[in-house]
Amino acid sequence: MKKIYTIPALFLLLISCNSDGVSKDEYALLNESVSEILKPYGMTHLSQDEMNEIAANNGIDLNQTMSEKDAKIIEDAIKMRRKFEFAISDSIESSSASSNVYRSLLELDSIVPAKENLKATTLDLTKIRFPENYEKVEKPSENGEFLGKITLSRPIIDKSGEKAIIYYQKCKNITGNDCMPRFIRFRKIHNEWVKRS
Repeated sequence: MKKIYTIPALFLLLISCNSDGVSKDEYALLNESVSEILKPYGMTHLSQDEMNEIAANNGIDLNQTMSEKDAKIIEDAIKMRRKFEFAISDSIESSSASSNVYRSLLELDSIVPAKENLKATTLDLTKIRFPENYEKVEKPSENGEFLGKITLSRPIIDKSGEKAIIYYQKCKNITGNDCMPRFIRFRKIHNEWVKRS
């Protein structure tokens, strides 16, 4: 008879321990966020000579409006030439929908949080997909281009499960100084999280 009660008790204990764990939807949002946070910075330190060389090697005319396809070719060529490095915190910060940081954006997007307060927790970095040709580092190397250190907060997801916002900080150096706090707004389209403008 003791065994019958032990199994349900263990099950309830496991559920309660995982209640503050990062959900599948949160990891999907975190993956989209990391991709978005790192994406634009690969083009920032490009010299005109390097741009001309890449364009010439790929038959792209820089005197005409660049198509998305040509922009992608140039971006991929830069990634292959350079070693982009970044750092990411292995913990995820807490989020509180009632804080001043979130309140105005939640109202703007008409988000009614599914959870008001989300506790800080450890991030399973094996579940985070990093962009191709970008390397996660503990400290910058001398031959790479360091893009910054990212600290993510728990995403606040609407009760409908269709809208979300995530707060993050991107610091210019590994020590966490000179940081730029930002938000990314998302909408779920065809079961995929997509950044909103």
